[in-house]
Amino acid sequence: MTQAKPIEIIRYYYNTQEQNNNDRKAYVAIGKHEEIGSSSDNERRPLLLSTSRPSTTLNNNNNSNRNVPSEMMGLFLMALCALAFASMTLFVKLSGASFPLFEIVFARSLIQTVLGLVSCLFAGIHPFGNRPVRPWLVFRGVIGGFALALNFFSVIHLSLVDTTAIMYLSPIITAILAALVLGESFYLLEGLCAAFCLTGALIVLKPEFLFELLLPLLTAPSHTDDKEQRGLAIFAAIGGAVLTAVVYCTIRKAGAKGPVHFLVHIVYLGAMGALISIPPLLTLQPFIRPKSWIEYGMLGMTGISAFIGQCLLSKGIQMAPAGPASFIRVGDIILAGVFDIFIFHEYPDCLSILGSIIIVGATTVLASRKWEAANEARRRR
Repeated sequence: MTQAKPIEIIRYYYNTQEQNNNDRKAYVAIGKHEEIGSSSDNERRPLLLSTSRPSTTLNNNNNSNRNVPSEMMGLFLMALCALAFASMTLFVKLSGASFPLFEIVFARSLIQTVLGLVSCLFAGIHPFGNRPVRPWLVFRGVIGGFALALNFFSVIHLSLVDTTAIMYLSPIITAILAALVLGESFYLLEGLCAAFCLTGALIVLKPEFLFELLLPLLTAPSHTDDKEQRGLAIFAAIGGAVLTAVVYCTIRKAGAKGPVHFLVHIVYLGAMGALISIPPLLTLQPFIRPKSWIEYGMLGMTGISAFIGQCLLSKGIQMAPAGPASFIRVGDIILAGVFDIFIFHEYPDCLSILGSIIIVGATTVLASRKWEAANEARRRR
């Protein structure tokens, strides 16, 4: 499991492969327009949709095709998804007080692998995917495992609000990587959103060379006095966001080889995460056996809550519009703030709140614009 991931990018990640020859909706990254067609056609489409033309309002015929009850159910599932991922970060932070980092990664990955394999068995899905896609899935799993470890390190040593806000940078980083590596379009809107996200990240991180005079007035005391450890945690959070963006671009390449069910991605991420956590757990960090059922429960819930969140996300993004669904995912940061205050007694300062609002706002604006552009593309057809 990777940490909680933003809807406009993850929309592509959790594209299900349910076969319905009469009416199949292919959902693609960042609000790409829906289209009746094969999944292989969907995989070849770019991650980013051009926003150079202004969007217009749908006509009555398109509005009449909307399934409002289904969309509302999708938004409800997205809200539950936000709760599941926020709960996962909570259990990771609680476990970090008793267990070493890679033991948490191993427990989470192992549980995810088992649940993914069982789900594939019941769904009649080959857990290893098609042969041409497997090398990309292995690479995706390895990168995702390292991203998981970095994100968990930041969750343990930073406040939940700061960590969750930094993780929201992954959609913008993905857009930049898609333009540089995959040769896809990068327009003014993406550039503006990237600039706002960078500004929000600087405000959340509060580097002393920029905020030397304001820090004593606007920030609360840090939950750790170890500035070096906080610095490492900040770099870990940024590194996790970058590797998460690499994962999304890898999924794009894997999709070009053939359709991949989201449960297959879950299996590979869990298996590779478990494997890469074993060497450091045996050499760098001692294995600590849980002393009570509560500690067993905390470790277990890191994997269970993440798996539930991924399943809810995969279904919710099929049913909910991209723009409103992205706004619903803001619940991740709200819940992180609630957990910080009432469980860890850590109060977000003004800069953390302001930076989080800027990051989430820029991400939501981008998703909403892509959603409107997708509606316009459907209307023109």
